Amino acid sequence: MHALGAACRASLDSADVTSDAYESLEKREPETSIREINISGTDDNVVDAYNFCAEKFVEQLLTEGSNITCDGTSESFNGNKDLPPYYDEIMFKKGQAFFHKHIFGLFLSKLLGLLALLSLPSLRILMMTRKSSTPMTAYKRYMGTIFHMCVWYDSDFQPGSKLWKSIANVRNMHNAASKRSNLCFKTRITQMDMALTQFGFMGLGLIRSKMLGIHYATDDEWKGFLHLWRVIGYLVGTEDRFNLCRESVQETQEICELLARKVFIPRMAKTGPDFDLMSSALIDGMRAMNPVLHQEGFLRYLHMVLRNNPDPEITDEQLKPLSKIARARLNLILNVTWALQYTIVRVLLKYCQIWTLWLMRVCPFLAYSRFGFENSHVRI
Repeated sequence: MHALGAACRASLDSADVTSDAYESLEKREPETSIREINISGTDDNVVDAYNFCAEKFVEQLLTEGSNITCDGTSESFNGNKDLPPYYDEIMFKKGQAFFHKHIFGLFLSKLLGLLALLSLPSLRILMMTRKSSTPMTAYKRYMGTIFHMCVWYDSDFQPGSKLWKSIANVRNMHNAASKRSNLCFKTRITQMDMALTQFGFMGLGLIRSKMLGIHYATDDEWKGFLHLWRVIGYLVGTEDRFNLCRESVQETQEICELLARKVFIPRMAKTGPDFDLMSSALIDGMRAMNPVLHQEGFLRYLHMVLRNNPDPEITDEQLKPLSKIARARLNLILNVTWALQYTIVRVLLKYCQIWTLWLMRVCPFLAYSRFGFENSHVRI
């Protein structure tokens, strides 16, 4: 096993899957397929756990996955309309319970994940839709995303349920966005795009749990959480071989750690005007739900989390010294995530978050003065 791990690391190093390679992935052909390490006689999409290599998984995702579509033109998207054969209702409900237990920290991780996703080249699809480039449009788009996500965490997974209808709605929106992207840019949403989006929803919480206020989580709780996102990934068209969420928590952590290091950290190090526009709109728009958010401080927090560096004074040419208000907001976040290790704080903030979500549905009063009554109420 040690020899296999060394070989995998050497393979990835020789392939040099860096941020520069990421920008031209559609031009590359994978040198090694992850299927080569499958045990004979197993399903093509299932990698033998004993032979699993995170480096090869990521290499294949960033090469082959960038050339396979995930929309109405793909077999997996059209075929994955029913629950997968590995769906386990008990594990799915454990994942939902884990979210509610750590709702504050997991919401924080998802907001950071959405922010990190804006650094990717697929940002142009969002720019094309013009639904995320102003505070109001970003507010409506991301509150819709949050409400869909809440349905996934709250409802039973049965045909005809709210969760079932929500997944169908999301599939239709992704397919429509992919069609528009093809018309404008001759590119479609790919398996890689979907997997990296999956990372935005669950990756940071998994690999940076303590920095995000998720303390004392058990392996069984993480298994339930990953099972939930594995099922969601399957139903939105992600092929099993590109699905980040695996049965093993450790394997999923290894994949997400590599994606943070090989994709998101390099991309965040060289963001441009489009990212500045979209990230500003996202944070400014979401202040209608959480007025503590501050663009400068929250971006610094994202850099800290991605790099697993608890020091706000990160040395980087792109990062300017923090203003007093940004430093104060950042220190508040750091103190809260530290305090979440105490049950009383976690429970208190859990109900504060639930109350906030209820307000956003029935009376988003902070949004009224900024976006007007009609625009403040988001329906899915």
